[in-house]
Amino acid sequence: MARYLARRLLIAVPTLLALSFLIFLLVSNAPGDPAEEYARKRSGSQEATARDIQAAQVELGLDRPFFVQYGTWLKGMVTGDLGESFAKRRPVSAELRDRLPATLELTFASLLLIAVVGLPLGVLAAMFHRHWTDQAFRVAALLAASIPGFFLAYMLIVQLATEMKLLPVAGRQGLSSLIMPAIVVAITPAAVMSRLLRASLLEVFTEDYVRTAKSKGLGSLQVVLRHGLRNASIPVVTYAGTVLGALLEGVVITEFIFAWPGLGLLTLEAISQRDYPMIQAAVLLAGAIYLGANLIVDVFYGVLDPRIRLEPAE
Repeated sequence: MARYLARRLLIAVPTLLALSFLIFLLVSNAPGDPAEEYARKRSGSQEATARDIQAAQVELGLDRPFFVQYGTWLKGMVTGDLGESFAKRRPVSAELRDRLPATLELTFASLLLIAVVGLPLGVLAAMFHRHWTDQAFRVAALLAASIPGFFLAYMLIVQLATEMKLLPVAGRQGLSSLIMPAIVVAITPAAVMSRLLRASLLEVFTEDYVRTAKSKGLGSLQVVLRHGLRNASIPVVTYAGTVLGALLEGVVITEFIFAWPGLGLLTLEAISQRDYPMIQAAVLLAGAIYLGANLIVDVFYGVLDPRIRLEPAE
């Protein structure tokens, strides 16, 4: 296990390096001029003169050659200096640190809902296979997975916040303001996870060891919990890893609608303001999160199924 983790971490280094270069290249060639945007904000006028723009380019370091800019940025990344935000004029690391708690709150609340709703529904659907209950679960999961997130968000706002006045419309104002964003984020992954678990359990139910357990007199629920669930969890864990990466990076549309001050909303703000250092750091952080999520998933494979070898054969 230790050798496997060390090898994966070594592979992650060139992957992150290549990702950082691609991010820097794409962001640097994005439409618009951040120096002009910065000059306008500093002068407080709608238009910026060529002299102001040139001065802003020098101040922001945008007048230097591309590879010099990239080398400076990469060196800062290695040393923990993510640069300074063009728009906010404060360290990027400070902005990320301020927004991270909100993203973690939304992530863990959403994961809790996904697990509490998706996993039991998947188990029940598999246990009542070819029963009307299974059909009802499948229709409900299909409808839940088909509802656009922005539509559900606005429906919840209208009903729960505007009409019934049970929850705050937007913002981060305690536990009550977390309910609607978590529901919007969790509903589609919960539906998909329940369908994956159902399909995987039905495949496991055809195995000889499951039939043997049933012949020994074990009840259906005992068979599922003792023998079926663990062996059927591989595709579920794979999907959960992608969901975890997306949630930790920030769900942009949901955070925008509910004005949730997380990493997703921060990235959207940075894009609208042409804040290059913030965009680059946020996207690179997203890539690192996805790499970490994939590593966690691979480790869980070996825990759930000992037949999956993490170490290379000698």
